[in-house]
Amino acid sequence: MKTPYKFLPLISPTYRTIRKVYQSFKYAGQEVNCPICDRNFSSWLRQQENGTCPSCDSKTRHRLLSLFLKKHSRIFDQPCRILHFAPDQCLRAKFQNRHNLEYTTADLSAPGVDVHTDLTNLIFDDNSFDAIFCSHVLEHIPNDRAAMSQMYRVLSPNGIAYIQVPYNRYEKTDEDPNVTDPVEREKRFGQFDHLRVYGVDLKERLESVGFQVKEEYYARQLDKSDRQRYGVWDDVIFCCTKLDRNNTTDI
Repeated sequence: MKTPYKFLPLISPTYRTIRKVYQSFKYAGQEVNCPICDRNFSSWLRQQENGTCPSCDSKTRHRLLSLFLKKHSRIFDQPCRILHFAPDQCLRAKFQNRHNLEYTTADLSAPGVDVHTDLTNLIFDDNSFDAIFCSHVLEHIPNDRAAMSQMYRVLSPNGIAYIQVPYNRYEKTDEDPNVTDPVEREKRFGQFDHLRVYGVDLKERLESVGFQVKEEYYARQLDKSDRQRYGVWDDVIFCCTKLDRNNTTDI
């Protein structure tokens, strides 16, 4: 499988530091709070409601996942083996700072990850991880069911894969392998390197490889002021469990 996007060279640590200091000064304030880097700002980059964090570059999907994990997961409270595929820097930094986590990053060809491997043909042994994070990756992959099957294989019994994708909760998945023109893909699927927009049948796809799936709309548990303060919206997190009938411990 070819990489569906090109990776830009790594931005130098010096540039990142200078940019962070500048943006933190420019957006100084108390109106919004990033739950990942735990800093306050006057607004998000580019927009007030759900833009990018001026400090850690988190987006609304990252902040939503972080809030959900803090409330509903025990991965930060016990030893846990984590696989993070195509990791975003903001969450990567959060996980790497936890001493209880055995944290592995992976991607097909991105620089700076621990392991280069194809999500449709992972090099890891069966039952290698207690949790998998896969955010906005599956929409890039032609054989997404193979990727789902591989995540199921490398999860330990009762392990959970946390999956986020571009999602239309009112329609079925829109995909067409004959659409190869980048302009047409962006018009139809939202981005030039997307192969589909997932819909209501995604749960069935995930269940077809063995997962027990819960659709979590965590933003609905927050009041309006908290949604605005954290810059999150009513997005879905698919929590996909590899059940072990003999053990009911959750991650």
